[in-house]
Amino acid sequence: MRENQLSIVIVEYRCAEEIEGCLRSLKQHLGDLSWECIVVSNSEYSDVDLAQVRKRLAGARVIANDCNRGYAGGVNRALPECNAPFVFIMNPDCRLTDERIPELIAFMTQNPDIAVVGPKVTDEQGEVQPSCRRFPYPWTFLLVRSALRHLPGATKERRRYLMEDFDHYVERDADWVSGGAMMVRKSAIEDVGPMDERFFLYMEDVDWCRRFWEAGWRVRYVPACTVQHAGRHASLHVGVRRFTTPHSRLHLVSLAKYFLKHGLRRYAATRP
Repeated sequence: MRENQLSIVIVEYRCAEEIEGCLRSLKQHLGDLSWECIVVSNSEYSDVDLAQVRKRLAGARVIANDCNRGYAGGVNRALPECNAPFVFIMNPDCRLTDERIPELIAFMTQNPDIAVVGPKVTDEQGEVQPSCRRFPYPWTFLLVRSALRHLPGATKERRRYLMEDFDHYVERDADWVSGGAMMVRKSAIEDVGPMDERFFLYMEDVDWCRRFWEAGWRVRYVPACTVQHAGRHASLHVGVRRFTTPHSRLHLVSLAKYFLKHGLRRYAATRP
């Protein structure tokens, strides 16, 4: 049996049906690549339901957490089970659209100082999504995600944070890339450690990428490969009232934890 070249990690919470489409895209587009897929369920299914999920996701190894450990906890549960030198983490509603994942592996093999690579992410209409970004300031989310986005200067901060000032068809270093579609070097994880589970949902990818940079690794946006994500970034266009929703409250809690952990300064490596 060939050694796996890639481990794919998917964390699900009561959305196993979405993973079926994800698995079909993997089987269609990964070709001769030797890979494994590990699905971590935070859904607290009954034994009967879990058996049905495992049957539906034939070809993937399904691990059930005993409770909902959040996104970081789900990813971390899978990492010790990954047997390949590279780990591709993706959301259940993501789909591969081409056969170019091997190019990301080759790129990371040729650039041993890079810990994380983010592919180009598009919506279902093919519009490129802001999957690579600069580190936030404490006021970034008020200027980008709330009614305050209409204030003078908010547009400048949005362009800075979402990296709207560069061609997303060109590769370059990025402060961080979305944890919904990222390839991570296993040896870099062993160096820096897994995701911080204090971030139950949101900001765990920002924190992880920052830790890689601070440890001397690089994070790179490489649009050679495209991943389709079914959900658009609707949270970028919400009003202040939407900060009262459960997901928004989780985001605010994670933001507070992030700035309490790293301080109010914005970490900046040698990138424009």
